Amino acid sequence: MNESIISVRYTKALFASAKEKNLLEDVKSDVEIIFSVMNESKELLHVFQNPVLKPSKKKEIVKLIFGSFNYITLAFINLLIDNRREEHLHDVSRNFMTRYRKFKGIESAQFTTAVSIDPKVLEKVKELIKVVLKTEVELAGNIDDRIIGGFILRVGDKQFDASVQTSLNKIRRKLLNTTIN
Repeated sequence: MNESIISVRYTKALFASAKEKNLLEDVKSDVEIIFSVMNESKELLHVFQNPVLKPSKKKEIVKLIFGSFNYITLAFINLLIDNRREEHLHDVSRNFMTRYRKFKGIESAQFTTAVSIDPKVLEKVKELIKVVLKTEVELAGNIDDRIIGGFILRVGDKQFDASVQTSLNKIRRKLLNTTIN
């Protein structure tokens, strides 16, 4: 079975269960933490991917790290472990957040600059996007010094590129395609 299909099916089950029990916000908070911890801790990913480690030991580790989580979230993680699907937890958490944003009508956006940006400016950009799109926005700021200056704003599948690097590339292409008579 395709890994993405596995994670999508488990995501749907977790989402439906949380929604049915009116615990969607609690589970979402737990899933955000899981996603964050698994992004930061490669060791935890290795624990879940280790076929030699017994399920009972994995459950002990989960209880130690995520013991304060909602009972639905903990039961779900234990179900993944029982079914030998715990290596999909990271994908399930990512898919869950995508499904949650879609359900709540929240648009995801990325604002990339060459240098760190003042949080007040980032908040103004977020408010502007909210006004233009007439929807809630989850804005993440990124730093990429390769763009030299300016910014790149990506909202959903649309992108506005006002970076110096892109401008220089356009000028370069124009110069290379220009013939002198």
